[in-house]
Amino acid sequence: MTTNIFQYGWWRCQARRGDLTHWQKWDAAYFLAAAVPLQTMMPLAVVLVYIGGLNYPESKMWYGGSWFPNATHGIVLYILKWLGVAVMSVGVFKATRLHKKIAAKWRQLRRVPPQVECQ
Repeated sequence: MTTNIFQYGWWRCQARRGDLTHWQKWDAAYFLAAAVPLQTMMPLAVVLVYIGGLNYPESKMWYGGSWFPNATHGIVLYILKWLGVAVMSVGVFKATRLHKKIAAKWRQLRRVPPQVECQ
């Protein structure tokens, strides 16, 4: 799913036209490209350590029945995963220009219609 979102963002950036700088055209693709490894590191580590048995049990990320990683490398991977979610959210907003659509709708809703005087 993560790579498909990146692919969609790349396609949206490629379709942008006009007199744009490189960053204005490709900003969303850069955010999404940064999010892919950030979001996939933790699940990949879980698969390699717990399913593949890579350096198990020394590489365990959970000790003592914890629901969250409590080994140093597990905590770092967990933080990076959520950082990736934030970066991907920014990338999706930029690719779809959702922030501009929300702002325009907000301005439209906040416009006070002219009052009609009754005679």
